[in-house]
Amino acid sequence: MFENLNYKKAFLISKGRFVFLLFFFITVGHSQTNDKANPEILAVIGNKKITVDAFITSYKDKLLRNGLTDNGDTRLKYLQNLIDDEVLITDAKNRRLDKTTDALSEYQRIRAQELLNAFSVKFIESEVKVTEEDIKSMYLKMNTKLKVRHLYAPSKEEADKLYSRVTNGESFEELAREVFRDPELRDNGGELGYITIDDMDPNFENAAFNLKVGEISKPVKTVTGYSIIQLEDIQQNPFVVESEYLKAHDHIKAFVHKRACEDAAKRYTKDEKNLLEIKFNEPLLKNLYKAFRWGANQSLLENTIALYQKNRNSIVVKSKFANWDLKTLSSEMQVTTNEQREWIHSETDLEDFISGLIIRKNTIKKALEAKLDNSASFISRVDFEFNSFLLKQVEQGLMGSIKISPDSVKSYYEQNSALFKKEPEMRLSSILVDNIALSDSVTRLLHDGISFELLAGQISIQKVTAKNKGDMGFFKKSELGNLGDQVFELKPDQWMGPISDEGKYLFLKCTEYKTSEQRSLSEVSKDIEKTLTTLSWYKTRAEYVNSLKMGMRVQVFPEKLNSLNLLTKADNR
Repeated sequence: MFENLNYKKAFLISKGRFVFLLFFFITVGHSQTNDKANPEILAVIGNKKITVDAFITSYKDKLLRNGLTDNGDTRLKYLQNLIDDEVLITDAKNRRLDKTTDALSEYQRIRAQELLNAFSVKFIESEVKVTEEDIKSMYLKMNTKLKVRHLYAPSKEEADKLYSRVTNGESFEELAREVFRDPELRDNGGELGYITIDDMDPNFENAAFNLKVGEISKPVKTVTGYSIIQLEDIQQNPFVVESEYLKAHDHIKAFVHKRACEDAAKRYTKDEKNLLEIKFNEPLLKNLYKAFRWGANQSLLENTIALYQKNRNSIVVKSKFANWDLKTLSSEMQVTTNEQREWIHSETDLEDFISGLIIRKNTIKKALEAKLDNSASFISRVDFEFNSFLLKQVEQGLMGSIKISPDSVKSYYEQNSALFKKEPEMRLSSILVDNIALSDSVTRLLHDGISFELLAGQISIQKVTAKNKGDMGFFKKSELGNLGDQVFELKPDQWMGPISDEGKYLFLKCTEYKTSEQRSLSEVSKDIEKTLTTLSWYKTRAEYVNSLKMGMRVQVFPEKLNSLNLLTKADNR
């Protein structure tokens, strides 16, 4: 599958979006039973017990998410993580962090969100189907990198104007200086570099993967506004074989299923908006948007006193679910965060935002009518998420106590200067053929002086690179796997091959070479500070956990881990 693959693993942008914590507990009261003799109990922390069933459920999820291999050492380390997390959660409750106003508000938010999740699982995700073709298609994308640039607009109207200007000859460089506040994007013409799956908003990715090199997309709606995208280059890695697909199959299937569920949720939202017949008071909405954008980062409606006092009883939105006046809308918006409200860049965004609140309330009502809040899984999930919140509160407090001095940063840089060298990069072109006779012909033609680029364009079965006369872009040695050392012996204009694997024959040519460069202290100081903070963090956390354990009842039965069968209870519930 030389023609199909490459790449860095799909990364989540989130991009800092979610934190997956390492515990899943069942709360129980004090017991007089012998926990060591009970085969269902792996550990006891105070009045909490980590059960076999709970351990298997969360452990299998961790293995799948992180691509880990199950063994005794991994099981033991994971169990210890669960115990340490529970010690910190117990500490949070002992300090009554679960009783603060913020915590109680967070508990209600979690409960509402878990009702929505339960409804989605039962009535939306149950209809999602993933085919083998879907998985293979995603594998192709995960092994493809796209070099893109974009122009940003907060509204569809502004995006349409930008699109008209760029298609009528104005350059990305000129327009980027107008639309971007970020100095890097403003100065580089909106250049984002190479991206792959899960680096960007899904709508952005889908549009980018459907472009041809040089082509410009129409405005694409994303969570932050609209993007006009230009595809500049495509890289496909020819160094991964069919066996790699089989190894990654289950992980990719889970990712595809997640994306399909997100798409199904979008369709549900769109359908609900139509069914509820949501209609807005346009003049009031227009005034609300103006006031809203002016004070999006302040307390909600704090800056709109005049508008609020004058219109508090005026209907903003009507629907089959309910009619909301400004007072009701203000109350409902309290469940949202500043980060969510900052996504509102136009009146249309505000309409979608308010429609989402109505659909959310109506869906929660449906979930309660279906009694989804009575299930054991729902109760466990609420407990899990609230404990996650408490754990984060304690950890943030510990993280805030860590201070890294400039001298420490400088010392680390000087002692580890080799870490801050940019890796050499080689630009490669390729020819890929699928039979030995054609491979022999390519070898003879190259030795006879026939242009590598000409042959790549006419013969190579890699369609994307063939269009670019074989050009695959720049690679670091580490990105070439077992071929790295051999390929990096090439000099510019030298070629090698054929490299045979699974019936395919690959020829490679070095077209350009970039030597390594030392990055300056100013370039890497923030990265070093993060590294030192992380190193100090683990030590600080461990010391704090150990100090807490001194005053707690903590019992661990690691010998029970060896006999666990991961195909038992967690799969049969």
